[in-house]
Amino acid sequence: MELTYKGKKIFAFADTHGAHRQVTIPADTDILICAGDAVEDNLREGDYDDFLDWFSAQPGDYRIFIPGNHELSFDICQADRVRPLFAKYGIVLMEDAVDDFDGVVIGSLSGNSRIADEYIPTDIDILVTHYPPYGILDDGFGSPEILNFVLKARPEYHLFGHIHRTGGMKEIGAVNFINISTFV
Repeated sequence: MELTYKGKKIFAFADTHGAHRQVTIPADTDILICAGDAVEDNLREGDYDDFLDWFSAQPGDYRIFIPGNHELSFDICQADRVRPLFAKYGIVLMEDAVDDFDGVVIGSLSGNSRIADEYIPTDIDILVTHYPPYGILDDGFGSPEILNFVLKARPEYHLFGHIHRTGGMKEIGAVNFINISTFV
């Protein structure tokens, strides 16, 4: 999925499940985002090697990765062995974070994060999650916590994957919800 926002070319995808080399990244990409499920259950040493080699060589001033449910090491307390790999390759690993990428403020949120309403930032341009918000392109499997966050933060765009069957975009209020799953 391509979009231009604040003069930056953004390309985002999710759910390649190891078939990342089939994704063609435009040469003029400024910000490249993967919203998880880049690998298939990464519990073996070296499972990220091919993805990290490929992703770090793609166009973009920034390469951002948000873990998905198939990045199991992030869910079973083994993330400390994986996090340094992303930094080594110059990839920004975002886990429940907000950062400014050359004027575009991007936030990430895990599927089960509960953030008190008073701590939800309202200056996010693009929210990236692996899971969809409840009731929006979610095939019945969305997160109520993510929906609450989006309704309070009101980003211009909410990019997510996880649900392979419901690709597309839906505008609700001022938020453009886009399922960026590429799984075939």
